[in-house]
Order: sequence, then structure tokens, then C-alpha cells
Amino acid sequence: MTCLILFATAPLFAQGEQGKLTGRVTDDSGAVLPGVAVAIVSPRLRGPVIVVTDEAGHYSSPPLAPGAHSVTFELAGFETLGSAGIALRAGEVFVLDARLNLAPVSERVEVVASAPPMDPPRSRIRPRIQTDPVPEEALASVCGPGQPRGIDAALGKIVGHRDEKERTLFGDNDVLLLDVGEKAGASIGQNYVVRRRFRIGDKSLPIQHASFGEDTAGLVQVVAIAARSSTAVVVYACGEFFAGDTVELFEPLPALIAQANGTAQYEDPAHIIFGEHGKEMGAPRQLMVIDRGTAGGAQRGQRLTVFRHAVRGRGPVATVAEAVIVAVREHSATIRIDRATDAVTVGDLVALHRQPPH
Repeated sequence: MTCLILFATAPLFAQGEQGKLTGRVTDDSGAVLPGVAVAIVSPRLRGPVIVVTDEAGHYSSPPLAPGAHSVTFELAGFETLGSAGIALRAGEVFVLDARLNLAPVSERVEVVASAPPMDPPRSRIRPRIQTDPVPEEALASVCGPGQPRGIDAALGKIVGHRDEKERTLFGDNDVLLLDVGEKAGASIGQNYVVRRRFRIGDKSLPIQHASFGEDTAGLVQVVAIAARSSTAVVVYACGEFFAGDTVELFEPLPALIAQANGTAQYEDPAHIIFGEHGKEMGAPRQLMVIDRGTAGGAQRGQRLTVFRHAVRGRGPVATVAEAVIVAVREHSATIRIDRATDAVTVGDLVALHRQPPH
């Protein structure tokens, strides 16, 4: 028999017309649970108030109107816990701790805040995680740097490891908690690409004026889901995954087919703006980003010549490298350097090759 437990302690009182709910959430072993979605519902509210537990498992609501409140604790891979009949008074800080048990299948148990503590089972066998294979040709479009699409592209983030709460660095086959759930459109078997932003250019600028690039850590696949959170497994790693990395829906690209060489258009060059992990130099087989995208006529598979002018913009072109576009966005493209006679550096010019008209 499994049990879900809520612990209501004596209320504290503070100045003011409103009250607050606060507490800590742990698992059946007593370890703290970050990333738990805590939903507070009341007739006095226009809609649910949702807060998420921090790295120490703590949560704290914004100020709430006095009256009856219901609270639900939800985290993918754990049994959902609900509490009804919490009477919040003006100026009260109501402390409500919760303990969640692992659940192989989604299960909801309702208890009231005054339910007496019960001893949880001391051990539980964790189910083996099964994932669907990702086609090899789709993986070719996962890795590499790019210009961020904007905050709206991110659906959520990695909260942490499901079983090892102290870890912040993850890799192949690790089981992670995400703050994306059914209400955000997540579903079991869905693949998310994991991104991480970094600063580029002048790093002395204030953050509001800084420029950013992004790297792809790899792919995670959703294996368990709740309304506002999910459990996912790392199925493909380009590099390290960190707590706080953002997740976006994975949209695989078709297999790359490089175009014929064409003619380099030196009179209208693009520029190298950054490399992998924000590096300012690149070499053969490495990826870099240019400031030309679909809006400027760039196409996936298009061949490029990286070049410099011999002396201060005058004289013959000095070819630095040959490259190909492997991914393209509206105003930028990711290129792969195929051959180079020198290191490719930020600021180098890039001539896109055009095919002659048929």
C-alpha cells in the first residue's frame, strides 16, 4: 500500500489583509523535490495560481485573499496529491508540506490537510524507462550553434535529475524532470531539442544590450507526463545538459543534400558572427553561424566560400575556407566548414554560391 502525505503545521501570522501558503515537498525517501507544480484554487481567485518548487523543494505563494483554498501537488512520475478545505485567514502564513510517492501509473489521491502522517514504504522498484528510437537521418540536424529564435520558442526548461536531486550536469540516458506538461501540449513519446544561450560580441555590455547565440545540447524524449510537468530521457547528446537549459519541440530536417558548386557572389557577402560555444574561431568539420538566412536568399545545402580581402578591402580575394549551409533560419544560418587554409574567424566574409539560371 502506498501513501501520499500532507503535513499542515500551525499557522504563522503576518501584517496585512491577505494570506500566503508556503511549504516544502519531498519524495518517499525524504529527498527534496524541485520542479513540483503547486496549483492553488479558490472561489476568490479568477483562475488557479501556480508556483513551482525551487532546488530546495520549497514553494511560496503570492499574497492570497482569505477564504477556502484547495492545493494540488503535481510532478511527472509521481502520484498527484490534492488537499481541500484549507481555510486561509487574513495575515496568515499557512505552512503546508507534502510528500509524494513514485507512481508507475498516474494516480490521484485526495486527502485533507489534517490527515495524520503515515509511514511510507522504505523501498520501491523503479520501472525501466523505454524510449522510441529517433531515425539516424533526423539526428544529423540536431547539433550545432545558431542564433536564438526568441523567448517564445522555448516551451520550458530542465528542472533537474529525477532521482539524483543534487546533480546539475547530465548526459546520455539520464532521466530528467521538465517543467512542461500536458497543458503546454506535451505528450508521451514527444522529442524536445535542448538549447543553451551564451553571450557573444562585447561581453562588457549590460545584459539588456548584449547579443546572444545558442548551442544545442541534444534531444530528450518524454516518457511520463502530468498537467504541468513531465519526465524525459536523454536520447541523443551533442554535449552536456545542464539544469536550466531550455527545451523546444524537435522538428527534424530532411537529409542534407549539398548543391552543386555554383558561382561565389563576392559582391554581396555575409559575415561569420560566432562559432560553437561562442568561440571566435573555427576549423574543418566545425560549425559556425553567419548573418544571412532565408530572408537574404540562403538555402540549406548551399555552398559557400569564406574569404578575406588581401589588404584593407583592396586587392584580390584571399580564400580561407569552403563550407556548406546545414541549417537555416530567417536571418541566420549554421554552416559546416569542409576545407580551410587558415582558421575561420568571427568577421570573415562569406560568399554564397548561386546556380546559373536554367
